[in-house]
Amino acid sequence: NVVNATYGDTTGISNYHSLQVSAERRFSKGLGWLGSYTYSHSIDNVPLQQGGGVDGPMPQAIRYRFLDRATSGFDIKHRTSQSVIYDLPLGKGRHFSISNSFANAIFGGWQVNGILTVQTGLPFTPTLATSVSNSGGSRPDCLTSGGVANPTITHWFDTSFNTSGSAWATPRQYTYGNGGRNTLRGPGRTNLDFSAFKVIPVTERCQLQFRGEFFNIFNHPQFDLPNATIGSAAAGVISSTVGSPRD
Repeated sequence: NVVNATYGDTTGISNYHSLQVSAERRFSKGLGWLGSYTYSHSIDNVPLQQGGGVDGPMPQAIRYRFLDRATSGFDIKHRTSQSVIYDLPLGKGRHFSISNSFANAIFGGWQVNGILTVQTGLPFTPTLATSVSNSGGSRPDCLTSGGVANPTITHWFDTSFNTSGSAWATPRQYTYGNGGRNTLRGPGRTNLDFSAFKVIPVTERCQLQFRGEFFNIFNHPQFDLPNATIGSAAAGVISSTVGSPRD
């Protein structure tokens, strides 16, 4: 008996386009900054996982793989990262010197640092709750863009179905829906990591350092992709998060 079969497939095609910009202020007068921005677009005809996953039924038509050539499931269109290091100008030997040793021990010698990351959401593919293609899963017919003006976690995209003016419809029996692969996008993500350091001189050659580090300091939720099953009561609802809460 064959329990599992693993095979390799070399028919996948992909390409990647990218614009990358970075700028830097070298550490001077207690301040250093590094910023970067990436605009990118990854295109392929390869699913992220066996069966398609968030790419939907993949491939829909095994003989026409080119019809599934679209935005990659891991594509992030825009992403920026900004990092800052700043020695606060308070304390002995700094711009605002503190002569009182007790006050200097509390307020002097601090450094603050931050890393801000902002990116757009990942793509996903609407699928049908009840398949009609007779070849596995089905995608619906797409009648509008499927987007909404002000998406929320309970209504991320237009889920209207099989009604007058609806965004989606059931294809004819034994046919493929015209809904494309990865045509919609989930929520973007924002994260700020912050730290504060303080150097405490002990002797001329010895010092201690206090470090307080906060990852995702504002506890900003990073929402997962919405339920993309058209015809399901949960369609368009985001019910989970990804990443880590504040640490």
